Amino acid sequence: MSVWIAIIFTGCLTFGTRFLPLSPLMPKKLPDWLQLAMKFVPVSVLSAIIIPAIFISEDTGYIVIQDNLRIAAAIVAIFVAYFSKSTAITILSGLSVIWILTFLE
Repeated sequence: MSVWIAIIFTGCLTFGTRFLPLSPLMPKKLPDWLQLAMKFVPVSVLSAIIIPAIFISEDTGYIVIQDNLRIAAAIVAIFVAYFSKSTAITILSGLSVIWILTFLE
């Protein structure tokens, strides 16, 4: 029974987040404090996805620092992203570093 309650609750929550911005219930302009807070959402969401993908081992589930090729690829990708400002070039450079280091290993 608790699974059904969780499913219904999350369904209502998902519907609410999709419906409210399109409904007349929401104000046309968000408050300044909320607009400022919304600027940090993409960075925090991407950090929560990328950081574990770099540091946590797929095999063991533990944090791996030694012999982690993904750290080198991430550092290269950060520099490439900073200078190129191109998503495609950044992804290609990070993947290239991983492929080259894997081949050399």
